[in-house]
Amino acid sequence: MAAWWLLGLAALGAVLSLHFTLAYYGRIRSPAVPPALCRQEERVCMTVLHTPYARLVGVPNALVGLGFYALTAATAGLALAGLLPLWLWELNVALAAGAVLLAPYLVWALAARLKIWCRL
Repeated sequence: MAAWWLLGLAALGAVLSLHFTLAYYGRIRSPAVPPALCRQEERVCMTVLHTPYARLVGVPNALVGLGFYALTAATAGLALAGLLPLWLWELNVALAAGAVLLAPYLVWALAARLKIWCRL
């Protein structure tokens, strides 16, 4: 059951990461960002995509997210098939922990450094 949840969450994360990757590269216009995710009148989410904080490892964070969610989906798929190697599970957990630990820093950067408050 947990592997199905992991697969579903990976799919949701991949969709969001793909959306913001496309927005970052200008493949979709900023009005295409769903209002539930970003206040359109302020367009703060689009502003954030063009700061150094949106590319912490040299590529867009959303693109890194796509890779992470692909790995997570593969992990869930292998778990469902009963073929999950321990090293892959540990890698996925370590990357997820890193993402969770990085999130407060990015929230701080939005509020304190950029003076932007985006609902993301």
